[in-house]
Amino acid sequence: MKMSRATLIVAFSLIVFSCLTAFATKSAAGEFLYAPEGNRLRVIDLEQAAAGVISAPVLIESAASDPVDGRDINGMVCALPDGSGAFVAGEDTGQPDRPAGWGVFSVQGQQIGKLVARAGSRVPEPHGCAFNAQGHLLTTEVGDPGFGASNGQLILWFPPYKGFGPSRYCKLAGDIGTAGGLVIDGQGRVYVASSSGREILRFSPPFPTGPDAAGGGGEVDVYGDPMADVVAREIFAGAHWWRGLITYSGLAFAANGHLYASSVFTGRIGEFSPRGELVRMIVEPDTWTPPHATGTPHGLAVAANGDLYYADLDIVWEDWMPGPGENGRLWRVRFDESGEPQAPEVLLDGLAFPDGLGILPGSGVGD
Repeated sequence: MKMSRATLIVAFSLIVFSCLTAFATKSAAGEFLYAPEGNRLRVIDLEQAAAGVISAPVLIESAASDPVDGRDINGMVCALPDGSGAFVAGEDTGQPDRPAGWGVFSVQGQQIGKLVARAGSRVPEPHGCAFNAQGHLLTTEVGDPGFGASNGQLILWFPPYKGFGPSRYCKLAGDIGTAGGLVIDGQGRVYVASSSGREILRFSPPFPTGPDAAGGGGEVDVYGDPMADVVAREIFAGAHWWRGLITYSGLAFAANGHLYASSVFTGRIGEFSPRGELVRMIVEPDTWTPPHATGTPHGLAVAANGDLYYADLDIVWEDWMPGPGENGRLWRVRFDESGEPQAPEVLLDGLAFPDGLGILPGSGVGD
């Protein structure tokens, strides 16, 4: 059983106890939705999806299904900024015998690199990823779940990203409670969802330019890894208990600069202003605990036409404990001409713990 299941079960128990219609405004041509599930990576052509044709071929098979070329993929997916079509995704094939990290893959899905950092959790869980304007990669590692752990990490990586040699990185934080989704705004500020911390954190530049004192990474964490000398950190948004925004997990920016944030256990998605104010609810089921009619949204992604996609873990109860079920789904939320969200619609079902998403300009499938 993957760490993502255990992480979610404990994090969710914490809370228990304490889009083809007239709504589309622009074409989705050239965009592909990358959707990890069941340790494999599926790719959906959003132009076809807008026309009502839903096809989700597998670009990277799981290691269990393909012991030679397969890789266990999870978390968010983000494109390298070099225009090659290569991308980064969480990759934890064979852990703990092989260290978990972030795999670098060609547009055809062949692994061409791996980034690995030390972690305090017994079974590290790579999740979030995003590149900033300087071409530096930022990632989140979930850490141990539950009360008191708070050892999720925010990691800044320096090139080269391709290849399998020692990774160059500097940590910005190592005390995040169940670190999840990660996004970067136009000012270079980094937002991290903290599920068990019940908050969204924001980290502001300047960030280190290298993993040493000369580059601003002269501190050392408890594992002996380089840490940033100075980090500007704040709480962007706390829990909105009365609206059910508590277990923050997925993040994505809307076209207007607002931030969408999912609360996986409570099944909600909210929209926040740049000042961290809750503007409105995008998905708000009638129930407060799973199952929810609109699923349990985890990873988020927004297409160029404004459509919002979310990965649904299908949280269910088993032996009085919540955890991912057997009918994970991928949903789409479209908006009408006045910008009002419409009822979520299912694009795919029968998925196994779909946790992260990414929208990239190419697929590699069949290339």
